[in-house]
Amino acid sequence: MPAAYVELRCRSAFSFLDGASLPEDLVAAAAAQDMDVLAIGDRDGVYGAPRFFAAARRAGIQPIVGADVTLATGAPLLLLVESRRGYQNLCRLLTRARAGLQKSEPARTTAALLEEHAAGLIALAGAAPRDDLEALVGAFGRTNVFVELQRHFERRDAWNERSVTAQAAAFDLGLVATNDVRYATAEQRIVHDVLTCAREKLTVDEIGRRLPPN
Repeated sequence: MPAAYVELRCRSAFSFLDGASLPEDLVAAAAAQDMDVLAIGDRDGVYGAPRFFAAARRAGIQPIVGADVTLATGAPLLLLVESRRGYQNLCRLLTRARAGLQKSEPARTTAALLEEHAAGLIALAGAAPRDDLEALVGAFGRTNVFVELQRHFERRDAWNERSVTAQAAAFDLGLVATNDVRYATAEQRIVHDVLTCAREKLTVDEIGRRLPPN
């Protein structure tokens, strides 16, 4: 019997220095949990999509591809593909967000780009309150924007949960549970810790509370 929960927010090793597991490992972990659907949304790209699709097909899992896009202003936004048109729009948006930038510079997606390429995409707005939620609803439509609930055993979890639940009620939006997965198994946490140290340019002894606690 398929699991009642499916993960909609995963990053793979194709999110450079922020994902510790290959797409195949994430698919294998989902299959071990009897999940029949899995979404992977790497940072500002769909580089791992071909490997993800191939692994999901072999495992009998429905793949959902997406990207966690960096906005010019505001928190990142996870965009999940709903249709062929949505995949085309996501690829065009990511390409235009990088236009004119050096390879080392992060992509910057503007509100205008989001609105122009919104068709066929679902927006997951994260697990913290946002100032731009009204603009996102205007771009994607009320039925295509969701706010997230996450519990990572951190002190701020309860405050975030109350805040995003209130925002969802105020804008009449749906709620989804996600885990913001960065690695497939508990053993791979140490790999993610090392990647975090490399990204922050700090040693394991220096990193302290910058490591995600869970």
